[in-house]
Amino acid sequence: MNILIVSIEHPFQLIEAETDTVELQKEKRSLEVLLSEEIERRKVQIILEESSPAKATIAKCLADQSCPPILWRNIIMTKEERQAAGIADALQNRPSRPDDAMERSIEKRIPADAVREDFFVAQILQATNHDESVLVLLGDMHVVPVAEKLRARGHNVDIRNDLVPIKRWE
Repeated sequence: MNILIVSIEHPFQLIEAETDTVELQKEKRSLEVLLSEEIERRKVQIILEESSPAKATIAKCLADQSCPPILWRNIIMTKEERQAAGIADALQNRPSRPDDAMERSIEKRIPADAVREDFFVAQILQATNHDESVLVLLGDMHVVPVAEKLRARGHNVDIRNDLVPIKRWE
């Protein structure tokens, strides 16, 4: 399987809203261009995305607008799945610190992240065949661990992390 994992910050993946700042609109357009180019270049057959189930995403819109439509699936770990895996409390109480500009939080990786990444890998493998071209959108902190796990299973994995130049986790 050929997989491209695109590193995102979750607000970037949502379709544009009137309340978006100019900077956020720019980031969303950059993501849309990147995804459109990669979908065409790689002949993507399935898009898997870690996203809020209640909000429309750019990737979902692109999948629906493709001719023929591209299969799209949300691979988020639900609250119930997090509780069943015993990681809900740990994720809810994740340690963090303010960034240098005191504008955002820097999250710390915790063991529960590895559980979520195993879940993402299982969802990716379950949703695809071995001969497909797959596009996956994940929050930045999960990209490299998921890529490494998929490579260990013999899949070709590329990463695009150019839209997230500042690491917001440690």
